Amino acid sequence: MASLVEWRNAVLDATDGAERFLRSAVERYRLWLKEYGDNEAAAALATASRSLPGIASLDDLEALCKALAGVPLPVGFFSDGSSRLPRPVEKEAPPPPPAELSVAFLKFQIDGEAAANIHHLAPQVLHDLEIEVRVSRWPTLAERLRLSPVSTELRSTYDLSEFVFERPVGEAPFILMQRGRAVLQLAQGLSTRPYEFKYSAAFEPTVAEQPVSVVGHRTLLIEGLDVKVNPITGYVAVDQKLLKIRDDVRRAALVNAQELTDLLEILTVLGGLAGRAVQDAEFDGVWSEARFQDEVRKELRRNPRIGADLAEHPKAAGGITDLNFHDIVIELKSTPSGLKKVSDCQGYVEQTASYAVAKGKRVAVLCVLDCTMKTTAPLPAADGISILFSAPPAEIAVITILVQGNLTRPSKLSR
Repeated sequence: MASLVEWRNAVLDATDGAERFLRSAVERYRLWLKEYGDNEAAAALATASRSLPGIASLDDLEALCKALAGVPLPVGFFSDGSSRLPRPVEKEAPPPPPAELSVAFLKFQIDGEAAANIHHLAPQVLHDLEIEVRVSRWPTLAERLRLSPVSTELRSTYDLSEFVFERPVGEAPFILMQRGRAVLQLAQGLSTRPYEFKYSAAFEPTVAEQPVSVVGHRTLLIEGLDVKVNPITGYVAVDQKLLKIRDDVRRAALVNAQELTDLLEILTVLGGLAGRAVQDAEFDGVWSEARFQDEVRKELRRNPRIGADLAEHPKAAGGITDLNFHDIVIELKSTPSGLKKVSDCQGYVEQTASYAVAKGKRVAVLCVLDCTMKTTAPLPAADGISILFSAPPAEIAVITILVQGNLTRPSKLSR
């Protein structure tokens, strides 16, 4: 076949004496056939190569190559004369790798309650902090496991317990529980983000196997604002609702820090107004929208952090808004009938949202005075505060405050 390849190259290159390679290949093939033609191991090769003496063109060579390429070749090996193959040496399987060294945080409890996404703690009060972890295995050289609080907060503003577990007995995995203490030294402002803590895990002494994979709920977000000690509006339930709205708005990234501060200033005033409306029945009878707007404007201006920055009747989206504080729209409505709960205010949301879009905001405030004649006890003030959303694609968050007016004197509700 090597001679035939030389012949092919010589033909393609138009070299003199190309035929000598073809004659050489034929003669070599006859010698091979004479020596091995009757060999059983070479029978398939002999059959596939029968066309070799008659090769006259490159196509014939190509067909021969394909025929030979299709013949499987035996694999030879050297033998010591024995008919048995040597038995392979069996190697011991390597030991399986150890299980991942991990500490899984299963539970945080503060004062007996599971830690929420944002947990509220009264500052300068000692609280119970209970922890439960699952340890996948205990390293050979480790004597104890230490869980330590880690935070970017000022170290003087908090004190959280470290948890130290000695080597347990029994088989892994291990479930470990311990109770410590937590205290916040400083109260937070209304617009301040909550304290954030994480717990790290390490085995001691340091020569023990490291690092430790820490998984599960190991982050604590703690709100250090006590609305009982430092009230916002003077109505605890209303204050708690405003904190929830603040957290929801912040979590959805609808406002920046300054916008959130401005929004909370508005909600503090209007939330207090809603509380007083139920407590003192300040809005007796049916009020016009203009009269209600005049009262709300006075309430907002009394707040020294709003004061002169409150704008009345600025234009937006081709219309005229009622009130505006740093481009946060405050839309006011007064209705004599048709409202029983805060979700009934949905019909006013799209108008308010349109003004917010024109101002480049994703939040707005809607304050509705319900002048429906009450024949039952009024709705709790906190239940009249919620977030309603406009329809897609805008989906503006409209914080809605339902102020209840035209209350019936309780003695007249007796039957």
